[in-house]
This record gives sequence, C-alpha cells and structure tokens, in this order.
Amino acid sequence: MKCGTITTLAALVLSAPVVLGSPIELRSATPGVVHFPIEARSPVKERLARRLRQRDLNSTVTLLLDNDINDGAYLANITVGTPGQSLRVQLDTGSSDLWVQSWDNPTCHISQNFCATTEMFNESSSSSFTTTTQPFSITYADGSYADGEYVKDTLRFSGISVDNFMFGLATNSTSSLGVLGVGFDTNEVATTTYENLPDKLVSDGFISVKAYSLWLNDIDSSTGNVLFGGVDLGKFTGSLQTIKMVPTMGSIYSQFLLSLTGIAYNSSSSSTTILSTSSQSDSALQVVLDSGTTYGILPQSVVASMVQAIGSGQYSSDYGLYTLDCSLQSSSATIALTFNNAATLQVGLKQLVVPIEYTSQGNTVCALGVQPVSDSSGSQYQYLLGDAFLRSGYIVYDLDNKEISIAQAVFNSDTTDIVVLNSTGVTGQAGTGSSKTSAAFTLQIPSYWATAGCALVACAALLL
Repeated sequence: MKCGTITTLAALVLSAPVVLGSPIELRSATPGVVHFPIEARSPVKERLARRLRQRDLNSTVTLLLDNDINDGAYLANITVGTPGQSLRVQLDTGSSDLWVQSWDNPTCHISQNFCATTEMFNESSSSSFTTTTQPFSITYADGSYADGEYVKDTLRFSGISVDNFMFGLATNSTSSLGVLGVGFDTNEVATTTYENLPDKLVSDGFISVKAYSLWLNDIDSSTGNVLFGGVDLGKFTGSLQTIKMVPTMGSIYSQFLLSLTGIAYNSSSSSTTILSTSSQSDSALQVVLDSGTTYGILPQSVVASMVQAIGSGQYSSDYGLYTLDCSLQSSSATIALTFNNAATLQVGLKQLVVPIEYTSQGNTVCALGVQPVSDSSGSQYQYLLGDAFLRSGYIVYDLDNKEISIAQAVFNSDTTDIVVLNSTGVTGQAGTGSSKTSAAFTLQIPSYWATAGCALVACAALLL
C-alpha cells in the first residue's frame, strides 16, 4: 500500500528510517470459512491437494472487496465499535496491521474529501473501546504514513464479530485510506507482536488455519473477494500449483516473497523470453505479492524488454511508466510469470495496460502497469507484483506452511464451490469456475494512479 506517485522504491527505502462503510452482512454458506468480498468501484500440487480434502462445512469467512479505481485500491467494508461505525479499508497483503482514521485526525477536517472514501472512527461513541499503552506508526514505500496509538474494540464484517481486536487509530496521516493488513504478524509495526486478523480468526475459532484465498477478479469488475480459511474451486481453472515462500531475512518470514524465475511475452504470432533462470541463481527476482500496490515494480531492463516484446511504448518521466497505445487493452497477448520454475501465471495485457490520464483534447493516455526501477541493486533489491498482476491469479496465501498456491483466475465467475482448508494440507482438486459476461463498465482514471504497498518495516529488511 499506498497512494501517491511512486518515484523509485530504492530511493524511498534508502531515504526513509529503517524500522525493522456499510458492512457486508454476508455470512458464508460454508461454516468455518470467512468470505471477505472485494468490490471494484468503477470500474501444491500434492500438498495443496491434501489440504483441500475435507469438505467440512466449518471455518471459512468471505469478505467482499470493492475495486475502487479512483484510489487504485481494493476496499473492504467493516464496522468498528459498539454500536458499529461503518468504515472502508484497503486490503493489503503487504502489511499486517489494521488501522483506521480517527475522528480526531485534523487532516480529515481540514480537507473535506481527505477521509471521505474510508470515513472516520469516533472512539468516544463506542462503549466497547479501550486504549493501550502502545504507540502506532507506519510508513509505506511511497512515503505515506499514519501515526497514532494502538487501541482495541469490536471488529465486525461478513456477519462475524471479533471482540477486543487490536488496531491502529491514526490521529495524524498523509494517507487518505485506512488499511487492513493481512500479512505475517512478524511484519506488524507494534513493539510487541499481537494477534492480527489472520491470527485472531484462528484463535477465535472462525477458521482452522492461517490461510486465505484472494480473487480480485477482472480489471473491469466491481467486486472480488478474499476467502479466509478456504479455497473456492469455482473461482479458478486448472490446478493450484504451490511454491515455497522465500524467507525475508534469515529464517524469518515477514512478507509473501517468491522467486520469479521466468518471464515471457506470448502473442498469437510470437513468443519472447524475457527472463529464464533457476530459483538458486542470482538473476532470479525476489518479488512480493502485494495487493496494496496498484501496479508492479520490476527492474528497468526487464520492463524495457517487456515493452520491446509488445512492440510499442515510450518511457514517460512524468508518469514514471511506459506509455502504450490504449488499443492494446483488447489484445489477446499475455505476459507469463513463472515462480520457482514450478508455477506459471498468464497475465493478459488487458490487465496490464491501464488508463492513467485523459487529455484536454479528449484522448486517453495508457501505460504498462509496471514501474521500472534501477537494476543497480541486483538481486538484493525488492520488487513487487501488485494488483495489475494479481488479478489474473487465484492466489492462496498459506501463512502456516509458508507457501503460496497459484492458479489461473476465472473472471466474473458465477460458480461458488468452497472447500475448507485444514492443517493436513491441500488435495489437488481442479478449479470448476465458469465466467459470465462482465457488466457494462465506464473506465475511470484513478486520482492516485499508483500505489506502493510494502510497509518500510519489511522493505528495509529485504535490503539487509
């Protein structure tokens, strides 16, 4: 996460201090799974197979997500407090804390629209609110930040209620969006580790394992979801392929870090290899799967090779991106990403070629949704795959087993087939999804056209 134009991640990390809504009352029809729907406004193998074996109707929760194109984010509807106050927060796999805007944040009152998207929390109106002695302070890779204190209150979404949930209450921030971080608790910014959302859903008995599945859906779709504790076979095709995560530092896992070993451009007339290496090679790219980042961040040489393979494009220093002909949005060509020489995800150009500005002449400027950064830092540099890439995949984040499982997403699927995850591993069922025609959609230019979602806590650690 977060909003604002990205310069380069390297510069931001090196210059920053290194610090290691109306609720959706939708209870999953499958007990034991928490389903968190995501809305877009405006627009292992063997092991994974074993873990899907038991169709026990317990332990999943689904959370709906809104695709908010104006802010370049996927937002979830929650309520906090007693009685519940409706808030919206950005789902972020690149950080681990929930934080919301406080009613006492002066920026929200100085600028009328600053907190309009996610609203503010008035702690004095909640009978279940309690304070802690811990300060809260988080800084993201784009330089945005939020400061305040950790507090506790009742969190509700998708028909469930999580009592005494700890979160950050921001009384000062440069970010207009509150954030729901769902990463490892080792990536929390608190001085003492606490139970964040994946931890609390397990300890409170809502789900059996610390794992969830992310389905952002098509770029033109208004909604997607995150399914806590389960896998929805109806949202993907083929089989889930599982890859071991790469430790962030030593034996510590604090980010969803994978080894990117292959990149290829495939069209009806040609195929171009951009990267091909082994996971042990220094030329393999260590990438974070980060839903809090709008685009991707990859080495300059890799992005330039992508553009060359596509056959058109020019770098714009104004946008920090390569501009392309908007007609490429209708291309059937794909960028194939291979992780750990084991799992491949096909990302269509429709998901990667994004509008970034309307000109006064009535034209639309489009760009490749990948920000190029200097190659000079080599394999120690942190790269990110954000929403522009993640939309094409159905992605299972398994925090317990330190694994990521990937399959090809089915866009606008009208099929739901939920299977509960458990500690014995996954079974290997194939996806059963089928797509339906997307509803009419008016393309809008995001006011924050790029976001960078890795909290500096983890970004800095990857540079050590």
